[in-house]
Amino acid sequence: MSIGRATIAGIAAWAMMTMLHFPTHITIGAAVVSAFITEGIIQSNTKRHLRQKASVLENELNIAVSEICAMKRALDTTTKDLRGALEELHRRDAVGSPATRELLARQEEAMNAQKTALELSTDRSFETLESLERMIVSQGEQTTRVQEVLSAVLEKLALEPRQHINMRDSVFTQENNSTPAMTDDIISLLS
Repeated sequence: MSIGRATIAGIAAWAMMTMLHFPTHITIGAAVVSAFITEGIIQSNTKRHLRQKASVLENELNIAVSEICAMKRALDTTTKDLRGALEELHRRDAVGSPATRELLARQEEAMNAQKTALELSTDRSFETLESLERMIVSQGEQTTRVQEVLSAVLEKLALEPRQHINMRDSVFTQENNSTPAMTDDIISLLS
């Protein structure tokens, strides 16, 4: 592209010098010089433009390098921190694991002991309920037997003609301060 411009500038200089009736060797020389000067100017502008781009790119590259260096420092710091954290975790794991296992074993033993105690307590409760039930049945039977005996004694005493008996609040009372005679039949009923 720049060669085409230089060629056009050279042809324009040759045409102008030819129109002004300069000798041919001078017009050709002026055309070549003019082409070289034009090419020099174009190259100078391109060079300047490339230098500006190179300067901008160099600045961007320097910024990128400084950012990469900062990122590398941050990465090194993070790596160091992570290594320290891993070492701390390994240390805590080495120190804490036996104690944790021992605590879990003790808790499991305590839970097993509570389970056994609960089973024993349940068994004892059932045994206690069964014995209470037997005792209540036995007391009921004894109460029934006592009521039968007392009814028989009362009947026997009521059949005795010499005394007057009142029944108040489940207690025998006699009038005239007489003592009823305890016959062999009444004694046998009480036995």
